[in-house]
Amino acid sequence: MTTAPELQFLQILPYLFLYAAIAAAWLPNITVSGPLKLLVPSHLLAVLAGISALLSGLITPVAMAVLLLLAVLLWASIRNTLPLALRILTGVLALVVALVLAMHKAPGFHNILLLDKVRFSDDAIPFTLYANFDKGMAGYLLLSLFCARAASFRQFLDDGKRSALPALLTIAVLIGLGLFTHFFNFLPKLPEATLLFFAVNLFLTCVAEEAFFRGLIQEAIYRLGNKPVLGYLAIAVSAVLFGLAHLGGGTQYAALATVAGLGYAIVYHRTRRLEWVILTHAAFNLCHFVLFTYPRLA
Repeated sequence: MTTAPELQFLQILPYLFLYAAIAAAWLPNITVSGPLKLLVPSHLLAVLAGISALLSGLITPVAMAVLLLLAVLLWASIRNTLPLALRILTGVLALVVALVLAMHKAPGFHNILLLDKVRFSDDAIPFTLYANFDKGMAGYLLLSLFCARAASFRQFLDDGKRSALPALLTIAVLIGLGLFTHFFNFLPKLPEATLLFFAVNLFLTCVAEEAFFRGLIQEAIYRLGNKPVLGYLAIAVSAVLFGLAHLGGGTQYAALATVAGLGYAIVYHRTRRLEWVILTHAAFNLCHFVLFTYPRLA
């Protein structure tokens, strides 16, 4: 019989492996002897995340099959040895499967409820937080198999110099619009759930959303050609789709999300790598959480 502490650990273990896999996506591959020849640390950790999730009941075999399907589709979409038509088809199918996972429509996932209708202030609407393993795994697969990342710390720092201004402007504009439209008020606070919120938001939300909207959709439009008009189209499409994805929170929320998507798209455009757009997204969300009414005024 499983005790409560053991059950809690078994439920947390898949997320620990998933978080480690996302972080390890920036580690170099390891050359090994034998048939594998190359060991990818993040892939090994992701496999452990999937197996532990299956054993703990967090996901079912059907859910595991959906994750494997996404991995195969993403792998095929970037294989230059495959016919172009097949790569396009698998890329489109990967987009659909990733979207289904991000929207929590894939069967067999039992995401853990972390916060249930919590009010962080009297003037805020209730906030519910799930640890979305489906969305997090989709984000990892996109990040590791499809999206471009900085190859070194120096490149990361160089990207930061090019991204700093649009990143700061994006955060400033969003804060200004949020206050002007009375979406939130200035309300500094440090709830007990701050670290929990940041960890879940960074790894399971920001990575997944930026990998999908910027690394997949925006980048796919870039790859259609080198014409400047395609760059503008990529920015606009990813921003609009990002806004539409937030329509569940109402038209005002979707409008602000569209502006956020535009800023994040411009940050991504400066480098076409994910690090700084993920950090920009996470930085704004954390500022919103600790400095203003969260998630919005009632």
